[in-house]
Amino acid sequence: LYESRAGIRSRGHALVVEGYMDVVALAQSGFYNAVATLGTACTEDHVRKLFRFTDSVVFSFDGDAAGRRAATRALEAALPHVTDLRTVRFLFLPPEHDPDSFVRAEGAPAFERAVAQAVPLSRQMVEVARDSCDLGQPEGRARFASQARPLWSALPEGGLRRQMLAEFARHAGLGE
Repeated sequence: LYESRAGIRSRGHALVVEGYMDVVALAQSGFYNAVATLGTACTEDHVRKLFRFTDSVVFSFDGDAAGRRAATRALEAALPHVTDLRTVRFLFLPPEHDPDSFVRAEGAPAFERAVAQAVPLSRQMVEVARDSCDLGQPEGRARFASQARPLWSALPEGGLRRQMLAEFARHAGLGE
């Protein structure tokens, strides 16, 4: 984080990856805003520290199932710290890639485009809540609402929390 402060300011966001080799490869490709959790799950403390340096964080995880699980943990860690003025996005690479291999195989411009298309927090929240839910059935919509409740509850008061209540209610087929 200390080494990435200038890059974070310059790019306007912190790019969180899993390993130090991802940070090294990204730095070699001009992405000086990358930081790594170094194999541990992203915690609320990590997110709190990141938000001291920027109002925008992009989590980039491997495209495999483990990367999806890590993204869900990062989402849960970020929710209490998200405000109407802070953004969190999620970059999911193809299953065969991590940030290191992607930037080496596809190049810096392709990685830059992937970062620009990262999934916003709101969409990721819906996707996590939707896991294993058939929204075409009442039982699936009830399960969705049940899985959405702790995500929504973790958000601080504000416009995003109100917007997400409306979004979750729409998907669940319920009024706010």
